[in-house]
Amino acid sequence: MPLLVRTDDRLRLTGCLLAASDWPEHEQNVKAYKAHRVAEAARKTFSPLRDHPAVTASRRLAGDGKGLPTLFAHALNDDWPGDLAAAVRDFAEVAKLTDFYAEHATDFEQAETDARNVLARADLAQFLADLLGAEQRAHVFVPNLLYPGRQPVAFGNAAEVVVTAPPPLAWGSSPPWRYSERPDEALAVIAEAFARYRFSASLPAELASQSEMLGVAAAVLFLREAEGPDAGDQLMVMQKKTRGLKQLPAVVAGLETLLAKRRAGRPVDLNQVISTLTAT
Repeated sequence: MPLLVRTDDRLRLTGCLLAASDWPEHEQNVKAYKAHRVAEAARKTFSPLRDHPAVTASRRLAGDGKGLPTLFAHALNDDWPGDLAAAVRDFAEVAKLTDFYAEHATDFEQAETDARNVLARADLAQFLADLLGAEQRAHVFVPNLLYPGRQPVAFGNAAEVVVTAPPPLAWGSSPPWRYSERPDEALAVIAEAFARYRFSASLPAELASQSEMLGVAAAVLFLREAEGPDAGDQLMVMQKKTRGLKQLPAVVAGLETLLAKRRAGRPVDLNQVISTLTAT
C-alpha cells in the first residue's frame, strides 16, 4: 500500500493546544528558530487560552518532548484520558479552530500538495516493507505547520502508522522551507521517523534502544534510492558527525546487505543481523 498524505484536524488540534501553551517558548529555549507563519499565528491567537484545562493537561503530557507520541496518539484515537476529552472539545469550540483552519487553508493545502509530491519521488512504504517486512497498517504522513515545529512525531494505532513533521528549517531568522524546496531533507526526516517507529515496535527491548542509529541508517539507504548516492552519503557523513554515531557507516553497510538479501528472496533473521551490527 503506498504511503498516504493527508491533513488531519485531530492532529491540527494537538498543534493548536501546544501553541496555546508555553511549548513555543520551550522550543526556542532549546534552540532558537523561525517558526512557520501558521505556527506563529496560532501562538498569538491561542496564547490567551494558556490556562484552559485542555492546554495545561496537554502540555503535561508532552513534557520535555518524550510525551509527544502519546499526546498525538490520544488525538489520533480520540481516547483522551479522564476528563480531558470534554476539555479538548471545549477548547476547540472556544478557540474557534474551524475558523483558524479556514483562515490558513491555503498554507495547509500547499503543504499537503508539496509533501505528496516529494513523497512520490520514491516508494517509502515499499522500501520499509523490503527492509523490515510487510506491515498491514497504512503508512500516513501528515504535514505539520503548527507545533512541534522542529521535530517529527511518530505514533499509531491498529490501522495506521502515522508520522507528522514540519517543513525543513532554514538558517537563522529565515522562515522554514517548503517541503518541495528541500526534498532531500524532508525525505530524510520522514524516512527516519517511520523507520525508527517500525524498529522500536518490532525489535526486542535490548535492540530497540538502537532505533535511532537504525532509523538514520535506513534513511541513508532510502535517500540513496530516492535522490541518488551522493544525497544519501552526504546525510550519512552529516549525521555521523552531528549525532556522534561512529558506527553509522558500518550499520548502513550491514542494512544494505540485509536489504539486498531480502529483495532477492533470501531468508534473513533481522534481529540477529541487527544485534551483530550494533555490537560492533
